[in-house]
Amino acid sequence: MPNKKLVNKIEYYSFRAWLAGFSLLPRCVVRNVLMFLFAAIGYGVGIRKKVALKQLQKVYPNTAEYKLKTILKQLYRNMALMVQEMYLTSDKDLLSMTKITGKEHVDEALSLGRGAILATAHFGNWEAARILPMVGIPLSVITKTQRNKLFDEYTNELRERSGLKVINMKRGLRDIIHQLAEGRIVAILMDQNAGKSGLMMDFLGYPASHWKGVAKISLRYKVPIVTGFARRVDNGLIQFEFHKPILHEELEDCEANYRIVLEEVNQIIESQIRQYPDQWFWVHKRWKNAYDMFA
Repeated sequence: MPNKKLVNKIEYYSFRAWLAGFSLLPRCVVRNVLMFLFAAIGYGVGIRKKVALKQLQKVYPNTAEYKLKTILKQLYRNMALMVQEMYLTSDKDLLSMTKITGKEHVDEALSLGRGAILATAHFGNWEAARILPMVGIPLSVITKTQRNKLFDEYTNELRERSGLKVINMKRGLRDIIHQLAEGRIVAILMDQNAGKSGLMMDFLGYPASHWKGVAKISLRYKVPIVTGFARRVDNGLIQFEFHKPILHEELEDCEANYRIVLEEVNQIIESQIRQYPDQWFWVHKRWKNAYDMFA
């Protein structure tokens, strides 16, 4: 069996060499090549294609098959653009490609002096949030450690160079509370499967496991929640949209009320996905541990 560290090094340095080669090419050429590769590997070879199509069919049972496949093709296109924007685009250039609406809602939430939670999803280019500190939004993000530690460290370096702070999910509540106490807004991807320990609630019409943490922190520490998304719009731009803060100071810290808070957040996320289905990450097994989407 190959040495794990050696395999990680080969993967990492191969990736860096690949990036170095692409960095010599014009941006439009890189974009077209990446979109071709992702379409060929994702849609052609079929990586997670069956998962995505089945979930699309369940959520949109009355939509023609060709329309669902168009959504899937757009998904792979979005993934290609994300790679370019993450690894081959400077923070300055990425900032020039973004528009921000609703920043006043973030300012309102932070003005309470308790920090805030940014409830978002695998939607559009969620990684573009790294530029938000450049416009005065003190953002921290919760991330999972990737299998290849070299790749993980490199990705986090890119995330943090503009002032964003990374919180490792394994460090949990303590680090989140610390960041909130510093007056920062902590971003959490709300559309991740929470496993058997999560709250079972409907998501896009089917039972799914939800993390309790966001609702628990909000109710226990009276921390406002701001929903926000990085949506792709025309001309290659990314539109950050933030919504009014959610804060229920009248609700007690209990599981029944977690559901109330999570349902309110869910409705906003679902609305975004239904409006722009081609921008959500359909290859993710959102309903795992709760509902068999493949029965």
